[in-house]
Amino acid sequence: MNSPEPIQRRFSRLKRQLVCQQKEQRRVERQLKIKSLRLAKLEEQHSLLTNKLNQQIKINLEQGQQSEYQYRQLIDSVQDIIFKISPEGYFTFANSMMENCLGYTQAELIGRHFVHLILPDYRAELIKFYQTMVQTGQSATYIEFPVRAKDGRTVWIGQTVGLVKDDRQVPELVAVARDITQRKLTEDSFQLTQARLESLITNLHTGVLVEDENRKITLTNQLYCDLFSIDQSPDALVGQEFVSVAVPPALLFANAEQFFQGMDEVVANRVAVRDRMINLADGRILEWDYIPIWLAGQYRGHLWKYRDITQKYQTDERIRRSEEKYRSIMNTMELGLLEVDNEQTILRAYDRFCDMMGYTQEELVGQNAADLLVHPEYKPVLNQQQGQRKQGNTGSYEMALMRKDGTRIWVLVSGVPIFDENGALVGSMGIHFDLSERKRLEEELAQARQIAEDARHTEKQFLANMSHEIRTPLNAILGFSNLLEMTVLDSEQTEFTSFIRTAGKNLLNIVNDILDISKIEAGMLPLESIPFSIPSLADSIRTMLHSAATEKNLWLTVETDPTLPAVVLGDPTRLTQILVNLLNNAIKFTQKGGVRVRIEKRAETAESVRIRFIVQDTGIGMAPDILPHIFERFRQASDFTTRYYGGTGLGLNIVKSLAEMQGGWVNVSSTLGEGSCFTLELPYRIAAIPVDLITPGSAIALNPEHSNLRILIVEDNLMNQKLALQVLKRLGYTAQLAENGQLALARLQKEDFDLVLMDIQMPVMDGYTATRHIRTTLKKDVPIIAMTAHALASEREQCLQAGMNDFLPKPFQVEELQRILRKYTPLHYSEGPSSTKPKAVVDVKPSFSLEVLLSALDNDREFAAEVMELFLEQTPGEIQKIQECLEQSDLATIGGIIHTQKVAFKMFGLTEMVRLSQVLGAQIGDGQTVAKVTPLVNQYLQTLEAELPVIQSTFDNM
Repeated sequence: MNSPEPIQRRFSRLKRQLVCQQKEQRRVERQLKIKSLRLAKLEEQHSLLTNKLNQQIKINLEQGQQSEYQYRQLIDSVQDIIFKISPEGYFTFANSMMENCLGYTQAELIGRHFVHLILPDYRAELIKFYQTMVQTGQSATYIEFPVRAKDGRTVWIGQTVGLVKDDRQVPELVAVARDITQRKLTEDSFQLTQARLESLITNLHTGVLVEDENRKITLTNQLYCDLFSIDQSPDALVGQEFVSVAVPPALLFANAEQFFQGMDEVVANRVAVRDRMINLADGRILEWDYIPIWLAGQYRGHLWKYRDITQKYQTDERIRRSEEKYRSIMNTMELGLLEVDNEQTILRAYDRFCDMMGYTQEELVGQNAADLLVHPEYKPVLNQQQGQRKQGNTGSYEMALMRKDGTRIWVLVSGVPIFDENGALVGSMGIHFDLSERKRLEEELAQARQIAEDARHTEKQFLANMSHEIRTPLNAILGFSNLLEMTVLDSEQTEFTSFIRTAGKNLLNIVNDILDISKIEAGMLPLESIPFSIPSLADSIRTMLHSAATEKNLWLTVETDPTLPAVVLGDPTRLTQILVNLLNNAIKFTQKGGVRVRIEKRAETAESVRIRFIVQDTGIGMAPDILPHIFERFRQASDFTTRYYGGTGLGLNIVKSLAEMQGGWVNVSSTLGEGSCFTLELPYRIAAIPVDLITPGSAIALNPEHSNLRILIVEDNLMNQKLALQVLKRLGYTAQLAENGQLALARLQKEDFDLVLMDIQMPVMDGYTATRHIRTTLKKDVPIIAMTAHALASEREQCLQAGMNDFLPKPFQVEELQRILRKYTPLHYSEGPSSTKPKAVVDVKPSFSLEVLLSALDNDREFAAEVMELFLEQTPGEIQKIQECLEQSDLATIGGIIHTQKVAFKMFGLTEMVRLSQVLGAQIGDGQTVAKVTPLVNQYLQTLEAELPVIQSTFDNM
């Protein structure tokens, strides 16, 4: 075993090792320090480089961002759509204009296939277009197509598309597009307009040729070629020189030099020319226009139009010649024509009108006719007529016009509306006839008429006074002769009394005939509608005239149809008057043989019947030339007849008038030396009254024994007082007397009466004044019957106006007095206290006659039915209107309605309505009060309402 190393040595060795380590440590430290310095230096350099690099990167980044912003700003500021799509067709980029134009945002488009925006009909074409670009490598091309915007609109896009490649050489399609929708619409509209224009020109019935500013043809149609015998088609002429191919041949024209010279002038002047005419050699007439074409102030050519107006020209010539012809006729007829527009502005005045008014045509045209010519008071008439023209109606009217010299001219104007070819009213024409001379004559005639009326009034007054003077003593003569016959007389006294009565009746008949004529003329002859038996009346007449026939050894027979209605409603007094007149004539003019009366039924319905009366004699007869005039007034067969047989010649005229008033007719046939035959036909209503209630002479049975009738007689003449009292006594009545109107008022103030018989002419207070006081002061509605010898037609009207109810002429007959009692005191008529028979009711007699209506309408039954239907529709409303106006005291409107109804009454043969309308119209015209007019209005309405069922029944049976 080795011995341990000495410690010293170990220590030295360790010391040496330590020194070596320290040296190595110092060396390492020195190297480390050097490296640290180098490292610090490198780090400093690295830091500097890093900073520089960072700064450069920062600068580069800032510059890159700025370039990209500027690039994007540039792309977005462009007004075009810019987008990119991949080769597969997907959007990779789109600028903001895509959203502005189509509504899609960039986010909505990126990654979306482009075909979704394309209209289906264009997708295949666009896909093929893009594929071709990619395959062929075309750098750029242009295409237009429609796309669907986000809101559904169709937008036309025009785009230029290019093929580019990125760093990887991947191809992309970059497109710049623009909205061309408006341009497309404009192009379509222009193309459509151009197509229409070309089609229009090609198919016009007018030859058209369009040239440019160099006189090259741009458009024409076939008619132009046909008009001028050009053997090329319109398409072949386009683009060629007009002078070389389209100038019409000179041989076509009647005056070619004039035509070509005119063409050159208008082309040189470049001013539009219209409606020029040129004559062709074959007789045709052309009308041509030249229209220059200007664009932005630059002359760009012109248009020629040619029309064949041969037929129109010939028609216009015929119209012109016809107008000249009728103008000449109008001037010859002295008719002035004036044309005006809807505002009354004068368009044309013809020569005769200018002569009438004293103006020239130039002075009238353009003036307002109403302001210049119409007299101010007639402007409302013109305005009313102008309203009719605007409705398309014609009309005639009279008015006063003012001449240029200020004088007035009266004209009759016939106005007619003027319509254009579309049926629109454009004005009117007035045909004026000078009435000035006629107006002057009318004024003279009016003066003469006034003089005649005054004379007639004087004549009536004289006749009234004379009739009063004659009838007053006649009243006494006939009245007392009647009473005398009722006393005990010997045969001679009876004969004398009969002579007195006969002479008085003959004188009374003459007066009555004259007065009846006056009444008939005025429409004042009253007609009754009461029940009576025609067979009984005929028998009474036969009995009445039997003695007159027997005295001349003549036979008198009356044959009555057994099927006649038992009772009819009518006026037996007037029928008696007619038949007695005819039979008296027949007996008077017959020397041997006799007179036969036949009464037949001609037509019958459930409510009415027509009766024919035939009076045939074997007398002297009449010559054929006298028959048409036999019913005229004061006409007899001959002077010999007048001298030998006497008479006034009024009887047959009265017969005819009475027959027509009742809706009937009368005619005559005769052979000279063999006799005459008068035929009378009258309509009657059938009455539902038992025949045993009817007595001969038309009077309903009167039973005075059971009557308490209170009658007041107002009469100043003592003889007439006694006569009236005696007649009433014979009828079984008593009466009280008042000698004048004032005493009558005193009696009526103290007590009531059922009937007042009022004389007209009395001292102290006359009948008119007394009646007015009874109606207004006493306010009594007692029936007042006028009694007067003034039996003129006007007398009845005056009595009714004064407030009286009826009229009883003196001398009155028993039958007349019975009529009044029946009419105004019906409650006092009966068959006695134990009678169970119905009381007779006085009816209003409808007088409608279909024959009268047909006669007025030329026997046109269809038209008559229309007239009746219209009357039946209107009349109830008019009745209601009259009633309303009466409640409102509007007499003026009532008078207007009555005036318009009067024409229909006459046409329908409503004689009573005619009479009532005349009386009522006169009362309203005289300013009568509502209280005085009301009773007559009510009578008017009651009578009119009674007519309506008869007219309705007749209408239903037509």
